[in-house]
Amino acid sequence: MLKHINRHAVSQKSLLEMKSEYISMATHEFRTPITAISSSIELLETKMQLDELMMPFYERNISRIKEEITILSNMVDDILTTGSMVAGNPVTQPEETDVCAFAKMIRQQYFHKRADKRQLRIKISGTPRLVNIDRSQLAGILTNLISNAFKYSSGQGPLLSLHYRKDQLRIKVKDSGIGIPEQDIRFLFTPFFRAGNVGSREGTGLGLAIVKAFVTSNNGTIVVSSGKEGSVFTVTFPYARP
Repeated sequence: MLKHINRHAVSQKSLLEMKSEYISMATHEFRTPITAISSSIELLETKMQLDELMMPFYERNISRIKEEITILSNMVDDILTTGSMVAGNPVTQPEETDVCAFAKMIRQQYFHKRADKRQLRIKISGTPRLVNIDRSQLAGILTNLISNAFKYSSGQGPLLSLHYRKDQLRIKVKDSGIGIPEQDIRFLFTPFFRAGNVGSREGTGLGLAIVKAFVTSNNGTIVVSSGKEGSVFTVTFPYARP
């Protein structure tokens, strides 16, 4: 009986590993054309600027292409991360991190020149302190939450608040968007779940599940509140020990 149970456990583990390997292989295949498209559009943009051909029409549409490339790349990253989550908990490599500087880098890299001209606002309060966190996972947390804030809102850009409290860092991502139906909030961090009011907006339903896994693996917490004036996602992390 015990041998049968052990064989079954080994078989289940092997199946999970095969699924994870297949997902990893498939998503890496997608990365090659995405990288090629991204490099080509960057070269095209640079060449047009040098030749003084960058009219508003071209600039607007190139920005839109770059935004869509980022969305596609993030979707591939989400699928790859989900594959590793299926195989087991995400492995963390924590480093002492200046989250203020990190957040500004994320804004510059991912949300600097949007086609709709909206900007990410950053507000800092309290005395900044270092947080011990996996930086690649922190990037995943911030880009997912901020991307959603842009996607599900219009008008003024989202607000990213960093509040350095006595014993923890509190990060808030606030938008003035469509909000989340009350009955859907408890399912938000479930893989493949999407709220009932998202309409035709693109998405896989994996982003918030990944955010939750990353937050938990870095000893943090996440909660969400929503109403007619938009949604607020609040993440807290302990400080690095002296």
